[in-house]
Amino acid sequence: MDYKKNRKYFKPISYKLGIILILVGLFFWIGNVNAGIVILLAGVAHLAWQFYGRPSDAKLDELCKETGKKALQRGLAKMGLDEEQVNLIEPILVDGFYFEPISHKPNLVIQGRDGQWRSSNYEATVFYFSENQVHAFTHQFSLIDPDMVDSTDEYFYKDVVSVATASGSITQKDKKGNDIGITVECFKLTTSGGNSISCAVSDAAGAERSIQGMRQLLRDKKSA
Repeated sequence: MDYKKNRKYFKPISYKLGIILILVGLFFWIGNVNAGIVILLAGVAHLAWQFYGRPSDAKLDELCKETGKKALQRGLAKMGLDEEQVNLIEPILVDGFYFEPISHKPNLVIQGRDGQWRSSNYEATVFYFSENQVHAFTHQFSLIDPDMVDSTDEYFYKDVVSVATASGSITQKDKKGNDIGITVECFKLTTSGGNSISCAVSDAAGAERSIQGMRQLLRDKKSA
């Protein structure tokens, strides 16, 4: 993963200095062509450098999805499971941008050109289904630093009381330090004992379709 390139995505583009240099260069062009050209090119270079190598919204999303998919095998290894042990139904992957720190370093937040808010942290949670339990593996990772956190949970089917997607709002700081409210989607599994696991979701509609199989399995297990 190219952390340096990804960090560039989360750095707001500043047009002010570049535009000033271009205007100053055009002004100097009248009396000193060479000096004007140098200053003008410096302004153009300053603007161009901010865009050079900067991932697009789509490219960053693609990187997150591809990295998140690796959690499918990572989870099996972390929990010491074989695919044969958890083949009741296909594993379910739920993933999305995670708007909280995962280590001592703060996450960065920016609104993409498509209007969507993105965080420099990402979360992928995989649910595996054995005969009596649902196993959950969560992999949180940073797009701008080599930081990651893994966690695991296990729940007996008889203890699970609900699985659902929901919308919420969190407060983050914009580039000027002002509070901004961001709507986030999450998937939540809750047990009769009050325990729960919440997962970030970027595609709520897609996640809702994916967990239909989980709901049906839970109904079957509870009615057996």
